[in-house]
Amino acid sequence: MKKPAAIGALLASASPIALLLGGPADAADMGLRKAPPIAAPPPAYSWTGCYVGAHVGWGWGRNNFSESTSTSTSVNVTSAGGCITNSSFTNFNHANGNIDTSGGLFGGQVGCNYQFASNWVAGIQGDFAGTDFNGTSNDPLGVGGAIRVKTDWLASVTARLGVTAFDNLALFYVKGGVAWDQNKWDLSSATNFFNPAVFSETRTGWTIGAGSEWVLWNPHWTAFVEFNYYQFNHGAHNVAGSSTSSSTTPGFNGSGPIITTTTTTTNSLFQTGSQHIEAVKVGVNYKFGGP
Repeated sequence: MKKPAAIGALLASASPIALLLGGPADAADMGLRKAPPIAAPPPAYSWTGCYVGAHVGWGWGRNNFSESTSTSTSVNVTSAGGCITNSSFTNFNHANGNIDTSGGLFGGQVGCNYQFASNWVAGIQGDFAGTDFNGTSNDPLGVGGAIRVKTDWLASVTARLGVTAFDNLALFYVKGGVAWDQNKWDLSSATNFFNPAVFSETRTGWTIGAGSEWVLWNPHWTAFVEFNYYQFNHGAHNVAGSSTSSSTTPGFNGSGPIITTTTTTTNSLFQTGSQHIEAVKVGVNYKFGGP
């Protein structure tokens, strides 16, 4: 009859011991639990990679030219008695002129960048744009004459060097390289005759520029704005022309009727000169590869 009471007393004494033995084990289990994972920061944006894009803009510039003429005049006088008098003289004229042009442009570009030394970016870019730079100037060798020119396209291959800012999300750069353009001249309204009256020339020169580019809402897309200066010093084109006019005038002198024949021959030469263009462009690029 005393056994149940003894068993109860034994259980009661064992309960504190079990708590003491189990308590450190539970604490150890709690200490071994892993901390919740911490999200890794997103990788820094890199400008390394290739891209393709489009741009629009406005440009203005100046085309220089020179014009010269050699005019020979011959006067023949024939009398009724058969006496002939001849005389001739030559005039030379030369003048320099220029035409200011302006207009819009639209084109595209493709290139590759490489980011190094943390925040420096080097790259190469090629671009091509159709242009509508046009202008008209008075003919410097004749009243009422006009000379026109239009730049049809503009292209360049340039190297770029820039530095990043704002957590690599912006790029400030300079650029420079070789450039080409094509001009179309119209001399059909000039004072003197030229053949051909309309001709095109392709020029080679150099360009420098500066701009800034920044990442848009999507890491594959960027936008940019830049200024470019183009200089074309060589590749002058020559166009010549020759025209002859003659007139006959009857008259009288002391011995009877006379006939005066005047013949004028003009040889003309037109030469294109240096050219410069300034342009402002805005555009977007799509960068291939990961962010």
